[in-house]
Order: sequence, then C-alpha cells, then structure tokens
Amino acid sequence: MSASHPGVFAAPAGVAEPASPWPVAGAVSLCAGLLTPFTVSVGGLLPLGELLLFAAAAWALLIPALARAWPGDLWREPLFLAFLAAQGVALAAYVVSDLWRDSAPQDYVRGWSRMIFLAIDLAAVAYLVGCSAANFLLLVVGVQLGEVLKVLLFGALFGDVWKFGYALPVTVVALLLAGRGGPLLSAAAAAGLGLLHFVLDFRSLGLLCLLAAAFCAVRLFPRAWRAWLAPLGLGLGLLVGGAVYARTQGSRDAERSGRSNVERTAMVVAALEAFRESPWIGNGSWFSRTRVIDNFMILREEGARLAGVGGFAGANEIEEDTVALHSQLLVTLAEGGLFGAAFFLLFSAALVWALHREIVDRAWTPLSALGQFLLSLALFNVFLSPFSGAHRVHIALAAILVLLVIRAGRADQDAESAEAAP
Repeated sequence: MSASHPGVFAAPAGVAEPASPWPVAGAVSLCAGLLTPFTVSVGGLLPLGELLLFAAAAWALLIPALARAWPGDLWREPLFLAFLAAQGVALAAYVVSDLWRDSAPQDYVRGWSRMIFLAIDLAAVAYLVGCSAANFLLLVVGVQLGEVLKVLLFGALFGDVWKFGYALPVTVVALLLAGRGGPLLSAAAAAGLGLLHFVLDFRSLGLLCLLAAAFCAVRLFPRAWRAWLAPLGLGLGLLVGGAVYARTQGSRDAERSGRSNVERTAMVVAALEAFRESPWIGNGSWFSRTRVIDNFMILREEGARLAGVGGFAGANEIEEDTVALHSQLLVTLAEGGLFGAAFFLLFSAALVWALHREIVDRAWTPLSALGQFLLSLALFNVFLSPFSGAHRVHIALAAILVLLVIRAGRADQDAESAEAAP
C-alpha cells in the first residue's frame, strides 16, 4: 500500500490515529462482530453483538459531556450526520404511518425499534472505527468468525453448511488475501469463487463474486479508461453470471431455485404495489392493519402455479406474523412511505457513489477487492435482504465503509496536491 494512496481501512498518510478514550475499542469491535450472528428473540431478533454496540454508543455519547470533544472524526463527517438525520426522518414517518393506520402495538414497537437500533448501530460503528480504522476489519472479520462458530455449534439453516455457513466467510478471507496480489489475482480469485458458489447453489453470492471479478479487472486499466469500462464490466459480469447459472442449474435443484425465484418476485411486486397505493403515509409497521401480506401470499401462490412449483401456503393458511418481505428499501417504502425510506434512499445512493469512486477513481490497494465486494453486497442487500436482526449491523458497517471511502479520497487529493506543489 503506497503512502500516496492509503487504503480505505487505514488512517490517511501523515495523519495519526486519534487516541481512543476507550482503550478496549479493538476488543469490543472484534467481540461485537463475533456475537452478531447469534440472536435472541425479544419480540424480534436481537443480535448479541448489538448489546456491545449499544454500550459503545452510550460511551460515545458521554464523550461530548465529559471531554467536550467529538467522539471521533467520523462523527464530524457531513454524510454521517445526514445518515442520522435521514433515519430520524424515517422514524418520524413510521410513527405517523402507524398512528394513521392504527397498527397493532406489538408491530409498531418492532417497527420503531428497528429504526432506533439502526441509528444506534451507526453511531457505535462510527465511534469504534473513528478510534482506529483497523477496527472496521476487526468487525468484519469478527462477523465472519461468528458465522463459522454458529454453524459449528448449532448447525446450518436447512442443513446447507455452505450457503448458510462457510460461503461468505471463505469469500471475505479469500478476497482479503488476494488483494495483496493486485487486481489480476483478485479478479481470478473472485471469478473462481463465483463459479464455486454457483456449483454449490449460492446463486446470489456467485453473481456478486463474478461482478467483483469484473470490477477488479477494470482496475487493470488506466484511470481515464475506467469510467467507460466500468459499465461494460457490470454488463459482462451479469452476462457471465447468467451463462454460468444456466450451465450449473440442474434438475436436482430446479424445484428449490424455482421456489426461490417465485417468492422473491412476489415480495418485490407486493411491496411495490403497497407503495403505489400509499406512497406518502405508508401501510404501517409489519402491515398489521392492511392486506399487504395477504397480497404477497396470493401473488406467490399464483406465481408458483404458473412456474409449476409447489410447497407454498395459501393466503389464509398460516399466521401473517410469520411472513416478512425481504427488501430493505422496498419494505421501508411500503411500511413508512417515501419518508419512511429516507435512510435507505440516501444509503443506496451513497453505496453507488462509493463503488464508482473505488472502481473508477482510486488507485489499487491491498484492500480494494474486499472493499468493492462489501459495497456490492450491501447494495444487493438493500433490494433483496430483510431489515432486521444481524442485517442492521451489516447496514451500519456498509454505511461507515462509505465514510472511509470519503476519507481515503480526501487523503488521495491531499497527496496529489502535495506532489504537484513546487
């Protein structure tokens, strides 16, 4: 890693890490990550790692009172303050929506808690990473170690130890190591991982790895070319992903893959229809006073019949509180309306910007491959992953990664100005 182009997860060249008023911040970061995959049910799923993050946020909030100082440089970033403000707007929108819809108390408590807990996680991760940028890696690595430990202790969901256990940890570690070999080795490693994930029926992660390979390959070219090559890399990654999926999709898993496609499609359509029907007020937390979930199950049942797959319950055959729509952006749009999605709209735009900045503008560092992959994964999760449990911690990590990209870009500009000075 050159001095003129510091890595995203390192302090800028010539800038000392701030002295941490909490000397154990590194250990807290690692332990919070390690405990994040383990959850307890308290009306909703509460990751144990969030308890440590709550403590870190509480400590951070004491610093202005005790030391009359900001709790780290990341708290001063305008985008961080914008993230918190957007989440405040979203919480207010949820309150209005739930009061208007007369949502069930247990539902609006869960809905409001998600919004509050995410804001706390953002504050905590920003504080810990502000103490030392290395704490970001400790959090990320801790989460992956926790996933492995969880599988070893309790087994994997549906017995699939690869998809619901080792796949993501292996990917993170491989890209972390391959990054030291440069963009060509990273592209090869990401492509190999993508093929492996497709063969082992983890299609979404396989596609993300193929996209990561394409983005790493773009970094082989001069900076002036990358703005034109990045869209081609995106298209190539999607094209190769589709081709690999067609080649690896066998009759053995066609039923399960078809069911997954039907369910995801029904979720997206149901959420979009709910937002279209009430774009400003929303439908309330968990849709407890509307028929959004019923509509989802009807759409899913019809889609399954058309696709020739079975195994889904009908609209009135299961309790509605056992069903959730898996899309962070679409669910907040449907539940809280346009203002309820204020954070995720800003977050999505920030992820796209950070990806463009990393791929097109910045020089390669040993952590570039991992950074690009984590940003891509977060952007995928915005559209096709739930907004609950451990995902709150993942969202906070991705948001703070964007802040690190901003800080690294600022350091790049300072280094280039210093080199150009006579």
